[in-house]
Amino acid sequence: MAISTITLDTYKQQIGSGDAFNLSDSFNGRVGDEQVPLAVHFKERGLAQQFQDGLVPFLTGFVGSLDENNQVTAETGEAVSYVGTSDDIVGLGRVKMNLPGTMFPQEGFFYGFLGLQNADGKRVTTFNVWFHVYNGNPDMFVNKAPFRTELQKFLDELQGRIDDADGTLNDWKQKVSDLFTKLSNQGVDTQTLLTTLEQQIKQDGLLTQGALDKALNQFEDHFASLQSKVDASVASATTFANMRRLGQKYRVQGSVASNGQGFTGLGNTTVVQYFQNSYPLDLRYGTLVKFNVETGTEILSNEIMGYHGNSMTYNATDGYIYFAMAEDATNTDEAHKTKVLQINPATLTVKDTIDLTNKTTLPLIHSIGYDSADNCFIVADNKTMEFYDSSWNLQFTIKWSDLIGYEPWYMQGVQVNGSDLYWIGGRKSQIWAYTIDYANKALVYRTTYTFDDFQEGLYPTGEIEGMAFNDNGKIYLSSSINIDKWGGLSQFYETNHNFKTPVSGSMLVSIQNANPDTIDFCVGQNSAYNPDGTASNPFASLLEASVCLRTPATPVKQLTLVNDMPEETLALVNVNNIMVKTQGFSVKAVVLLSCNNIYFDNLKAVAYSKYNYNAFYIMNSNVRINGWQCANLTGESEVTEDVHIERSQVYLQDNSKSRIGLYNSTMDSAGSTYHLVKQNSMAKLLTNQVLGTISDVNNASQLAAKDFAYYATMNAAVSVNIAGTSFAFNLSAPITAGTVNLVGYTQVQGTLYMCAFHYAYTVPANSTLEIYSLPAFTKVTPVSYSITATVSDK
Repeated sequence: MAISTITLDTYKQQIGSGDAFNLSDSFNGRVGDEQVPLAVHFKERGLAQQFQDGLVPFLTGFVGSLDENNQVTAETGEAVSYVGTSDDIVGLGRVKMNLPGTMFPQEGFFYGFLGLQNADGKRVTTFNVWFHVYNGNPDMFVNKAPFRTELQKFLDELQGRIDDADGTLNDWKQKVSDLFTKLSNQGVDTQTLLTTLEQQIKQDGLLTQGALDKALNQFEDHFASLQSKVDASVASATTFANMRRLGQKYRVQGSVASNGQGFTGLGNTTVVQYFQNSYPLDLRYGTLVKFNVETGTEILSNEIMGYHGNSMTYNATDGYIYFAMAEDATNTDEAHKTKVLQINPATLTVKDTIDLTNKTTLPLIHSIGYDSADNCFIVADNKTMEFYDSSWNLQFTIKWSDLIGYEPWYMQGVQVNGSDLYWIGGRKSQIWAYTIDYANKALVYRTTYTFDDFQEGLYPTGEIEGMAFNDNGKIYLSSSINIDKWGGLSQFYETNHNFKTPVSGSMLVSIQNANPDTIDFCVGQNSAYNPDGTASNPFASLLEASVCLRTPATPVKQLTLVNDMPEETLALVNVNNIMVKTQGFSVKAVVLLSCNNIYFDNLKAVAYSKYNYNAFYIMNSNVRINGWQCANLTGESEVTEDVHIERSQVYLQDNSKSRIGLYNSTMDSAGSTYHLVKQNSMAKLLTNQVLGTISDVNNASQLAAKDFAYYATMNAAVSVNIAGTSFAFNLSAPITAGTVNLVGYTQVQGTLYMCAFHYAYTVPANSTLEIYSLPAFTKVTPVSYSITATVSDK
C-alpha cells in the first residue's frame, strides 16, 4: 500500500458540490491491515489549517458495494468510524491517522466523510470521500505492463542496485537514496516513485516488511518536510500584513521612561513594556509599565536598572517575566550583557538574576523568548540562538547563517508563543515565522510577514519592538518611533494570528480626486490614548503629528496648532508639500531635515533644540516662513546661532534680529537681517545684511564683517546736513578686492552733489568720505553725517 499526503482546502473545494473526493490514487485499504497511515494536509484559503479549539481529524462511513448512485450506504455496506486525537496532528496543517483494521472489514469501497471536529464532537469541516478496500490477496498488486514500460529504464537501474546490495541497511539506504535523487531529477512524481520502490524491493526480498515500512515512513516524512517548505514559499508571496492601531504613549525629550523597548503580554489585554530613560538622564535605568493595551490604562510602574532592556518574555508556567538587558547605552558597564533578569509581574521588581556567563557563547544576550510547548527558553543575538531547558541547561544552538544563509545585520529579537517563533528582523517592518521542532533541534520556516510603512493610511508602522499574545488569538505589537532625541513615541497595534485584520482606515484620510482637498491635521494638548489628528481629537505630540504627516495617502496637508507646545521641538523630517498654521501658538524649537515646499504662516520658538543647539535648524529643505519670532538666546552659552540654514532655499521674514548662519544656501526676505553670517561665497543672501551705522568715517572699522568678501554688492545710505539742509545719498557698488568705491549723486535746491565713499574693508582706517558740488567739483564739508552700510547678493 503506497503512502502519500492528501491535500484538502476547507475554504474552496475544487470539486462539484454533489461529488466526492476520489482518494484511490493516493490511498487504499486492504482487509486485515492494521495501523494504516492516512496523511492529510488541511488548508484554509491556501494556507495551513490552524488546529484551534481542540480540532482533531475523523473518518466515518460505510465499506461495501456501490449502489445505483455510486455510493455505499447502510443497505450495501458495513459502518466504520475513526476519531483521532491531538497525537494525530503533525503540524503545519497536517494530520497522520493510523487507521485500525476495523476500518477495513470487507472488500469493496469506502464511502463517507473525512474532516475535522472539535472537542465537543461538533464537525466543523467535512469532505465526501471514497477509496478502494481490497481483499487480503497480495496477487491483486502485481504491476500492469504499461506501468512497468513507462519506468523500465529506471527499474533496470534499480534492479542493479538491489543485486549490488551488501545486505546492510545503511548501504542500502545510500544506494536507494542515490537512485531516488536521480528518479526525482527525471521528473518522476513522489507517489509513483515510492510505489515503484516498494514493489521492486518486495519482489527481491531485500528487506523485511518492518524495515521497508520504516524506510518508506522516512521517505514520507522527508517529503512532508519538503512540501511544508514549498507551501511556506508559496504562502510567503502573499503575506502582506496589516494591523489596527490601539493607541500610543509619548515622552518628551530628556525625560524619565522615554523610549519604548522590550514588550510582552501577561494574558488577555495586560501587557508590560520597558521604557528606557533618554539623555541627559542615566540611560542605564528605565521604567517597567504594566497597562491595558486596548485602553492604555496604566496599572503599575517601577524603575529598574534594566539598561537597554531590548527584550522580555512571559513564562506562564512559573509566572515570571524574563528580561534581556542587552547593551549599555553609556558604554561603561559590561557584566550584565550575559545575564537575564527574572521579574515578578505582580510588583515589577527583580526577583533574581540568571547568570549565563559561563554557559552562553553569545557576547551579548540581545533577545529572549519562552517556548511553552517544550518548556524551554531561547536567547539570541544576530548570529546564534541558544535553547535552554527550564533549569537553564543548554540543549542546542542554531546559527542564523545555517538557518537563512547569512548573518542578519538588523535584528530586533525573537518572540515565542507556544512553539511558534517569530523573528522580528530582516527589515524593521518584517516578521519571520518559524515552528520550533524541539525534538529534532530545528526551526521549520513558515512564512514572512511584511507590513506597509503606514497602517490605516495614517499611522507609521515604525520599528517593531515586541509582540504580546492574547488568550483569544489576538496579537499585540509595540512599535517605536524615534527621531534622534526628540522624544519617544510608542504605538500599540492589534492584529490576528494571520497578521491580517480588517480595518476601515482613518477618518482623517479621505479619498482624493483630481482636485484634492487640503486635509487639516491638528495637534495640541490631548490626553486621549488614540489621537487621530482631527480637530476634536488632535495628535497629542508634535512628534506624532510630524510622522503621520509623511503618509502618502493624502497629498495636500495642513498642520494646525491648537495649543502652545513649549516643551516640544517640531521636527519635520522628509515631510513635503504642507502648510503649518500656528495660529500664533509657540513651540520649543523647529528642525527641518530634507523637506520640500513647507509653508509657515507664522513661527514662534521659545527655546532651542539639543539637536544642534538652535531655535531653528534647516537642512536640505525648501521653506517659507512669513513671520519668525525667536526668544532671546544670547544668554545661553550652548547657542551660537539662533537659526542655522544649510543646503537649503529659505524665505525668512525675521522679526527678531536672529543670529543666522547661512551655509551653501539661498535666503530671501522682505526686510533686512542684522546678525547673519555667511560661511562661504556659495551662500547667497537676496536681501540686505546690515553692517551697522557710523557718524564718522574714522569709525569705519565698526562696519567690518568677517564674511564681507563673500558678498557681491555693498550698499550705503549716507545722510548729510550741509548748511542746515538735510538730504541723503543711496550708494551701491560691486565688492572688489581691498576697497569698495561707492559713488552717487543727488540734487538739492538746484545744486547737484556727488558723494564718494571709499570703504577699505581690509584696512578700515584708510576709508574716506568726500562730498562735492558740481559742476565746479567744489569739496563740501557737511555739518554732520551718518553712514548705514549693508551687503547683499542681489
